[in-house]
Amino acid sequence: MRHRVRVLTISALAIGLAAAGCSKTENSKDGASNKDEKQSISIDYKGTTPVPAPEVKDARKGGQVLWLQTGNFEHMDPQQIYVGDALSFTTNLIHRTLTSYIEPTEEGGTIKIVGDLATNAGETTDGGKTWKYTLRDGIKYDDGSPIKSADVKHAIARSFGTFGAQGAQYIQNALDADRKYTGPTAAGDGAVPGVTTPDDKTIIFSFKDPHPEFPALAVYPNTTPVPEAKDTKEKYEEQWVSSGPYKRKEYKIDNYLILERNPNWDPKTDPIRHAYPDTIKVDFTPERATQTQRLIASQGEDAAATMTASVAQENIATVAADPELTKRVLSGVTPYDNYININTTKVTDVDVRRALIYAYDKDAAIKNAGGSKVAVPSTTILAKNVPGYKDFDVYKAGPNGDVAKAKALLAGKTVPKLSYCFANTANGQKAAAIVKSSFERENLFQIALNPVDRKDYYTTIGKKDTTCDLMASGWGADYPDGDSTLGVLMDGAQIKDTGNQNYSYFNNAEINAKIKALRTEPDRAKAAKAYGELDQEIMEKYAPLIPTVYTRAYTLIGTKLGGAFLSPNYAQVNLTNIYVKA
Repeated sequence: MRHRVRVLTISALAIGLAAAGCSKTENSKDGASNKDEKQSISIDYKGTTPVPAPEVKDARKGGQVLWLQTGNFEHMDPQQIYVGDALSFTTNLIHRTLTSYIEPTEEGGTIKIVGDLATNAGETTDGGKTWKYTLRDGIKYDDGSPIKSADVKHAIARSFGTFGAQGAQYIQNALDADRKYTGPTAAGDGAVPGVTTPDDKTIIFSFKDPHPEFPALAVYPNTTPVPEAKDTKEKYEEQWVSSGPYKRKEYKIDNYLILERNPNWDPKTDPIRHAYPDTIKVDFTPERATQTQRLIASQGEDAAATMTASVAQENIATVAADPELTKRVLSGVTPYDNYININTTKVTDVDVRRALIYAYDKDAAIKNAGGSKVAVPSTTILAKNVPGYKDFDVYKAGPNGDVAKAKALLAGKTVPKLSYCFANTANGQKAAAIVKSSFERENLFQIALNPVDRKDYYTTIGKKDTTCDLMASGWGADYPDGDSTLGVLMDGAQIKDTGNQNYSYFNNAEINAKIKALRTEPDRAKAAKAYGELDQEIMEKYAPLIPTVYTRAYTLIGTKLGGAFLSPNYAQVNLTNIYVKA
């Protein structure tokens, strides 16, 4: 998924990623608030998840919850949404989907994919080539009209066109790899490839190849229903129809959004959400530092507020030292891992790549990020909360790197001169200084710094013929499955002339074949374990990148906000259980 650019920049990551994830609050009973747990996932194919969602202990109705955010959501039109903050906010409150997540309230708990608008996570009898969904009884829009399968089909249709261009593209590419279908026309939706609706409650997706991951893809708001008669096209960004527990009350773009309860949402149709607050307000004006100060004070409407940024770097130590503030901290792992990619087409000697891994000073990177509250050393390609993550450290270089081992690997070789590309921002420059000082210790390497204009950065490093030897990057999985990381970042079969995300340009036939086989494995639990093993194999045999740090969350909530926990998927506070304390 795309991630809103944040102020916090981690080590070699030259653009900021949202620093939030899932965990206990700091004042957990066992005191293990910083324990990183492995993530597991379950998929409810049988539709046994209880409906309505179980009540939250001590929750009460009433009051207003406040969401503090720097800048507006990029999109509110469901088929256009692909940024973590908007995904979390809208799918928790406004836009229901065919399937959705029940996320764990404790770090390391099981993520469940369940039927949301549908009765279960999907039915397939042919290994994932065909998926059938049956809509729940009694589901309605905010105007009281019934939600029909044709509305989901229209949503998929518009995902192919202009009003889905900025959203996730997984479903469209799976249904129509050649992308010959371009969405609705004035004559209607036409024949939407691979989508049929035999009746008002049934929708069937048919694919050329198996897609065992489809229940996770159906979580995206590509599947949020849009009634064709109410599709206002470009105006749908402001005039959306709600299928969730809240609807639009007042919306002043770039200033605020106020939601009120949707009277036609029936909790008996929803296994995930509650609607305890009377209203939910979004304030789009405060920067990270202001969010921090407002939550520290926790006065007025801010007492029932949540930040969307992490605590400002200059305030982390103060918050961590105050027992009353730490009671209101949510901290934990996030979906984000950060890297220095090594261009394997240019740095072809694997021992040179291993020497780079040994030489990097991760402790300096962590200090640059603000300390261990927001960053910890990374040794893997998979982030800690990706199902199948395996905790390994092939190189064991220590916190500051191991110069002696790097020198041993380079013995007898010409000292390589390498270019390091990074986004030309203040934070990018700080990270670049750490890269240069790490690699030039004891004349290990010669590093030429190559700043790239921020707006052109990923375009530049995404070109197959890029001149960069080393590149800063970061990744958060689009959905909880190893293919959403290794299948994107390490599959050489996907390399094209431009627009790459395999910034190491790593292309190994044996690894490509293993990724392809895992992609179509029907048993995703079995596949998850294999992705962890494959991660270790890639790092040990080929060393295509330097894992630098895992991003951690460290965010504050107000004194009167109850039911808040951090999402392992979207790196924001999950809003499904929130309430205002008495």
